[in-house]
Amino acid sequence: MPDKPDMQVISGHLERGEIDSAQYLEQLMRFVAAEIGCTRAGLRVFVDTDDRRALRCVAMFDASLDRMVGAADIVHPNEGHYLECLRRDGSVTVGQAGADPVSARALSEYLGAAGVVSLLDMSFSVNGVLFGTFSCEQLGTPVDWTQRQLQTLRKIASRASLTLMHIVNASIDTAPGALWESSTPNRLATMPMPLDLPSDLKPE
Repeated sequence: MPDKPDMQVISGHLERGEIDSAQYLEQLMRFVAAEIGCTRAGLRVFVDTDDRRALRCVAMFDASLDRMVGAADIVHPNEGHYLECLRRDGSVTVGQAGADPVSARALSEYLGAAGVVSLLDMSFSVNGVLFGTFSCEQLGTPVDWTQRQLQTLRKIASRASLTLMHIVNASIDTAPGALWESSTPNRLATMPMPLDLPSDLKPE
């Protein structure tokens, strides 16, 4: 693999069967982290609960550790500031997590526990349906996200959405039906993603 492959190269590896879905997601998240210049880059998909929407992490790359890591779900009230901002603007930018009203309530617990000081989330859709977000997280020193970073992440989200749909469809073709939720985001969220997790993050 090239030192810094672009999305076309990464997608080509997947289409030719040279890598599987988990490897594709890792390479994609590495690419996002390098392009945006953030500590962690992740992919989250929406999973509906009774009265709220949860963003479930299906892939998270930590550049400071140079490996994939686990990340907790984030449950949002349907009328919360985060979802309102995501629907209206297509993105959520938080430069100072401790002071931004968007990061209050649902996000504050997650950001505090993970040590995230700045957040840039970009929505992506499949067939016009909000599917999930590409999430860029900064640990340590807060950053003010630039228009270049915002536009770069928007372009990546747009270009990757169809490939992510193909991953879901391919998984449906080869997996027992009972293992999958009925909606496309839920199916992606339940895909097996083998990660080399540290012992403290492995489920008991």
